[in-house]
Amino acid sequence: MKLDSLRQQLCEVGHYLAERALAWGTSGNISLRVDEEHFLISASGAWLGKLTPEQTVLCCLHKQDFAGARPSIETPMHRAIYRNRPDAQVVVHVSPVYATLVACSSLQIPTDLNVENIFYLGRVVRVPYIRPGTQLLADTVGEAARDHETIILSNHGIITFHSSVSDVLMRVESFEMSCRLIVTARMANITLNHLTPDMVEDLRGGYNAGDAGKPNH
Repeated sequence: MKLDSLRQQLCEVGHYLAERALAWGTSGNISLRVDEEHFLISASGAWLGKLTPEQTVLCCLHKQDFAGARPSIETPMHRAIYRNRPDAQVVVHVSPVYATLVACSSLQIPTDLNVENIFYLGRVVRVPYIRPGTQLLADTVGEAARDHETIILSNHGIITFHSSVSDVLMRVESFEMSCRLIVTARMANITLNHLTPDMVEDLRGGYNAGDAGKPNH
């Protein structure tokens, strides 16, 4: 795909996230892999809901070079994921309300509640709070991404990735919905019924675990 088309696609991702209240103001950053050496990322200070092609920055994967506007402060975190996960084609870092509430608490998000929760979240892990934009945060997230697809950034938000735009958007929405379920259940004093490991394996046996777009009901 030509670079101009990728820039437009990245803008569409930002608009989608903002329209569904998954991104707000200048919080959050998104990126797309271009090739083995480059990726596009939203610019520093850009509003994802109003993102324009001129606010997308071409960055090098193996060094800190970039062209155009100044890239997001979280560029090192995106770079670390691309370098550690060759299957990652799109990365989304956002702070929607319920996901951020979970990130600012000790709540855990299980992946055995319902079909969407099981398939779309992938493997979830939490990393401790580390100052945003630092190489330490990038290194920590990059290491966590080796074995996990959804990463809770304590007191910060979430970052996740997938092999396609549609899949990563479903993953973000599924995570926010799962967080909302957990928080709402606690507020209403509702005990959630988790599926057993055998039930989860039975479901996954018919699909590829974590492969968005499979279940449709």
